[in-house]
Amino acid sequence: MLRATVLALLALSLAACGRPLTETEKAFVSSLQGPDFAQSRIRVVEGAPVGSVTFRRQPRPRVACRERILPPPRDEIVTTKPAAVALFNKVYFVKDWYLPDYLPGYPDRLYLIEAMLLGHEMTHVWQWKNRDVTGYHPLRAALEHTASDDPYLFDVDKDAEFLSFGYEQQGAIVEEFVCCRALAPKGARTKRLHAMLAEVFDVAALPQSRTSDVFLPWDGAELDGICD
Repeated sequence: MLRATVLALLALSLAACGRPLTETEKAFVSSLQGPDFAQSRIRVVEGAPVGSVTFRRQPRPRVACRERILPPPRDEIVTTKPAAVALFNKVYFVKDWYLPDYLPGYPDRLYLIEAMLLGHEMTHVWQWKNRDVTGYHPLRAALEHTASDDPYLFDVDKDAEFLSFGYEQQGAIVEEFVCCRALAPKGARTKRLHAMLAEVFDVAALPQSRTSDVFLPWDGAELDGICD
C-alpha cells in the first residue's frame, strides 16, 4: 500500500507544477541550507493524495523544543495524515496545510509551526539534490515508516554526524534547530544543532538574541530553558 501510494505520487510529480518559493521563504531557507540552495528550482504544490493512517501514538519524551511548544500528547489511538510529502524538487502539502506563503513578514515575524514544517520538507529536497552524498530517494524515506514506530525520534546529545541519522530524523533535526534558533539562540542545544548543521549546510550564523516576533502554536508553552 505504501509503495503504491509513493508510485502514484511519483507519477503525479511529473504533471504538477506548483509555485516557486516566495521571497520571504527564500530568505528563510537561505538561513538554513544556504542561498544557492534557496535559489534553485523548488516548487510548492497544493494538494497531496495521501491517505489517513490509524495508529497508537505514544508520547515522546518532552525534552525537545518541538515537543515543548505543544500541549502534552496522550497515549491514544489517532487517525491522521502527513501534512506534506516531498518528491524530488517538489513539496506537496495537503489542502489543510497549504499556504501561499509560510513565512509572511519574515524575518520580523516567524510563525513557528509553519517555519518548522517548511524547514523539514526543504531538508528532503536538499537530500534529493545531494543524493550523491545522502543516497536519498523518496522510496527509501517512505520505507523508514515501516521500519520504525517513530522514524522522527532522534538524540543529538551523542557525538554523531548529521548524515548518520535517518532521512526523517534529519528533517526532524532541522525542525528542532528552527525551533531552538527562534526561541533560544544562545541555548546549548541550539549551538550543538548549529554546529552539526554547519558541517553539511551553508547555515547562517546564530543571532545574538531573538530577532523575530515568534508566533507559538500553544499559549501554555514554557520557554525557560527550552534549549539548554
